[in-house]
Amino acid sequence: MKRRTPSRLTATLNLIANILGLALLGTVTAPNALAAKSIAVEQVSNYELRPQTAETAEVVTFSPVTGRYQATPGSVLTLANPFENAAVDYAVVDGQALEPGTLIAQLNGPSVEHFFHRVDMLQEQYAVATKQYQNKKRLFENNAIAADEWQQFLTQYINLSDALHDINVMLRRVTQTGEQSAQLIATESGIWRTSTNSQQLGSLLTKERLAVVAEIPLAQAKNITHVQINSLQLPVRQREQTVRNGFVRVWSEPPGQVAWTIDQRFTVEPQAKLENTYRVPASAIATLQDQAVVFSIDNSTIKAVPVELLSLQNAHYFVLSATALNRIATNSVAALKVIANEQEAQ
Repeated sequence: MKRRTPSRLTATLNLIANILGLALLGTVTAPNALAAKSIAVEQVSNYELRPQTAETAEVVTFSPVTGRYQATPGSVLTLANPFENAAVDYAVVDGQALEPGTLIAQLNGPSVEHFFHRVDMLQEQYAVATKQYQNKKRLFENNAIAADEWQQFLTQYINLSDALHDINVMLRRVTQTGEQSAQLIATESGIWRTSTNSQQLGSLLTKERLAVVAEIPLAQAKNITHVQINSLQLPVRQREQTVRNGFVRVWSEPPGQVAWTIDQRFTVEPQAKLENTYRVPASAIATLQDQAVVFSIDNSTIKAVPVELLSLQNAHYFVLSATALNRIATNSVAALKVIANEQEAQ
């Protein structure tokens, strides 16, 4: 029986299969090959390795970034100006910290008298409307008035009630001091922001709305749990979902009672709580096959252990290791790298 010669197509398919097989083999064995790089301790007896125990890192500190003290996203407490064309004499400056009872501004003009006269009229109107509400409600329940008439009155009554409520909120902060004069008083603590809008007297940023915002590299942002500012550690409150040039804005919890000013800048250290992380001297890091490694030392052998470099802080790296680290070489790692590469070449 004659042996059939493989067709060109069959040969090509076999070649592709062999190439794929080699690629897959390389993918599987590359980490094993790196892990297999072990050196007998007696081979390096003349080197000073300065073994140290790798320090477990409960918190990883990343490279410092710039942070700012700002209002968190959302609306602020804006104080409308109820007095048309009234003169406003501010007793505070933009960005000043206020406490309850602080005089914010003195207001003067005929519109002040007109406003408080209108308040008196509105209160009298509401008192009358409240009595009418009770009467019309009983009439409607007894089918003495049509539903449309009841609905029309109810809408007017609700609108009047809402208007009086808004004025009562304003009266908590505005006190009449004369026929044509009034004072704006702070009812809560916060930071005052003067408005350039004539329809507004300004806005108050309460302490609960002020926090530190920092732009963190995207690769780190999802893991950040705290930000460190000098000796103050603040938990992360929220992360924005928008990425800007590879960075994500991260907001802290409000710092509480601090003497900071709006838009003040800080050096911020982002922090994360990760598992299997260590703090090792920078001198312990080497590179094999483009992979960062440390050299782990046991009784008789030294092995290259792959690590992921997370952050450099002063003379130490924070690293992530799938293999538990104990004693590692912190000196002569360049020599260990040469020996490991020579063994690979053999």
